Amino acid sequence: AAAAHADKAVRRRLYCQNRANRCVETRVLARLRSSILARDPQGAALDRARAFERILEGREWVSNLSLQLEAARVEPGDDWVVRASATNRGDVELTLRGAPPALRIALIGVSPDGLEQRFSQLVPVDVLAVWRLPPGVTSSEQVGRFAIPPGGALAVRAIFALEFLPGEVVREAEVRPTTNVGPARTEVIRLADFLPKPPVDAAELARYVRDEMIRTAPLLERAVRIPLAERAHALDLLTPAVLELPAGELEKVTVALRWLSGQSDLGADTRSWRQWLTERSKLRERELREGPRGQSALELPDPPTYRQ
Repeated sequence: AAAAHADKAVRRRLYCQNRANRCVETRVLARLRSSILARDPQGAALDRARAFERILEGREWVSNLSLQLEAARVEPGDDWVVRASATNRGDVELTLRGAPPALRIALIGVSPDGLEQRFSQLVPVDVLAVWRLPPGVTSSEQVGRFAIPPGGALAVRAIFALEFLPGEVVREAEVRPTTNVGPARTEVIRLADFLPKPPVDAAELARYVRDEMIRTAPLLERAVRIPLAERAHALDLLTPAVLELPAGELEKVTVALRWLSGQSDLGADTRSWRQWLTERSKLRERELREGPRGQSALELPDPPTYRQ
């Protein structure tokens, strides 16, 4: 239920962002027609304007689609079935076609002593090379079945991402290019069989770091059982306690921080984690005051570098 809540929240944010992007694209398309094509350009200028118009129309058509990716365990084994679904909110059937999209799979396992192992795979999804999407309904296709054995890990995180290459969208026999389909993403956790299944409250992890002698196994047994929807809250609660720790103790906590945040590139570098947590805390405070900032699809920010 917590994972479903997290996925719903992610989809809501993506919907709001996509809606804002659609507004920008609609205005650009309207201005292209009223300010450029209305002047009756000729030759190369007309060709460029028409090509740009086709691109914007393709993006406008695809903006009616809402993509989701879901993974469900096939009890009682270690297999998981991954399904892609798309809801066509428009009133006309759309068909996506082109090179098959790829399902990117990342497995991240962590052992009781904090040893991390990573595995990645890219699988073509031939069944979606041509995907008919009737209006007003949700169409679903199985895109794979994969084993996630825990092995000697305390927990394994499996991240699935469906990535579409540029292709075409067909609407009422008209064809437009597409570059803005997806991606769709989902995440599941496979816990070791010996771990208790009930989730751990975020406050309990913060209490452990603040009040007890930090040992890797008890730390991780708490961290890996925090629900996906509560990881950000867990980082909020952990930050004041972690920033007060001396470097040696903070280094012990970095494996839990990597699990909760996904910031694997920071490793065990305590200086980088202090900077990252401090900047994240400031950003969270600003979001509480001003609300989250939307981002246009046209923005391409450079990721910050925390290592010195």
